[in-house]
Amino acid sequence: MSENKKYTIIVKKQRVEVSEAVYRAYHKEREAERYQNKLIRQNELSLERFHEDGVNIDYLIVCVQADIVDKLIHQEQLESLWSALQYLPEDERRLIDELFFNEKSERKLASELGVPRMTLSDKKHRILGKLKKFMDK
Repeated sequence: MSENKKYTIIVKKQRVEVSEAVYRAYHKEREAERYQNKLIRQNELSLERFHEDGVNIDYLIVCVQADIVDKLIHQEQLESLWSALQYLPEDERRLIDELFFNEKSERKLASELGVPRMTLSDKKHRILGKLKKFMDK
């Protein structure tokens, strides 16, 4: 039955009879091309695609810009903090390091240093005030 089956492909708007091997090779390539186009379409970021999908590109741009600005501000603040930390005496810098970077509690650090927790807390607030003044300059 398959011996009598005719295979055709369309070439220049004309149906052309071909062998089974040519037919299968043609459709294999055609399916591969469709698959590639589907992948490209899924990963495509174009204004036309956003418009077709009903996405408000202006809103997305504003959101991305705000995110970038926030990151830049955060980076500047970190650099300012790092500079301010360099002006602190070693003992004050170590206290800030233990409390904020090593996440030790005031109670635990006060116990290790052999000072009352409130004394440590007061010292921490004085140091933070110094850092704020350095950073505001």
